[in-house]
Amino acid sequence: MLYVLARAHGSGAGQALLDAALGHRSASLWVAEDNPRAQAFYRRNGFTVDGATSSFGPIERSVRMVR
Repeated sequence: MLYVLARAHGSGAGQALLDAALGHRSASLWVAEDNPRAQAFYRRNGFTVDGATSSFGPIERSVRMVR
């Protein structure tokens, strides 16, 4: 998962982090189910929800996204 401060949303920081960490390689990740902004970001980068769900830490429900 990537996190950027709210004040950095829309600045390109998240995209730069994802590009540096993964480039265009295949990957899977978990994202909070109730975080549509993050899910949209990952969809723009080729990820899709695969149906797996989990609950860990302070996040009540997460969905797995893969590409």
